[in-house]
Amino acid sequence: MKMTYDSALNRLAERVADRTEENRQSQLQRRNQVVDIYGMEFTRQGDTNHPAVFYISVSPDIIYYERFEFKIIVQSFAMPIAGNGMTKSADVIVNDTSLGINGTAVTPNPHGHTTVPHRHSLEAGISLVTSEVSDFEIWIEDIDITPYLKLQYPGTWIDGEGVFPSADFSNYDLLKAVGYMPAWQKGVILAPGYKKVELKGTGIFNATLVNYLKYSHVNR
Repeated sequence: MKMTYDSALNRLAERVADRTEENRQSQLQRRNQVVDIYGMEFTRQGDTNHPAVFYISVSPDIIYYERFEFKIIVQSFAMPIAGNGMTKSADVIVNDTSLGINGTAVTPNPHGHTTVPHRHSLEAGISLVTSEVSDFEIWIEDIDITPYLKLQYPGTWIDGEGVFPSADFSNYDLLKAVGYMPAWQKGVILAPGYKKVELKGTGIFNATLVNYLKYSHVNR
């Protein structure tokens, strides 16, 4: 069948339309990108007067959240208070009004003796100290989100060492929590930028925040 001039133009127009749609889809795929952070850990120490502080970065070109969750791990922390050591025997020499290598030895010598040397013990090394924490609170951008998180797991809250929430692979869901918040708090929590997360509690503690974050943003 011989193609007419009109049919050729129609076929060409169809191809142009198909190619235009392909290009549009390709551009959309390149323009938007998904950030998926699974289980990124941040560890800090805190006490009654100094909260453990974390910062989470969210792109300023965010389009929408798909996931914003985290869990808290409270565990023992290391302190440099254990171990053993010993100083060597030494003689202290006094020369007039200053110490020197010539002169008369101090009697009795506190560091050494001709027959029985005296030595001083030295403590060094590390030891694990149990984290003891109560009245635990979680704040984001100076907003106390503790009551909204407690609603997700009634009857259980962070009260010492362990993984919270402790039910299987469950996490605290911030997107669910904002559903209970006033509009102004929701806007602050979901706004892009650096988010300041504070873990407050009574006692000394070592805490790890495990972050699960997924969102779409414009790819520049």
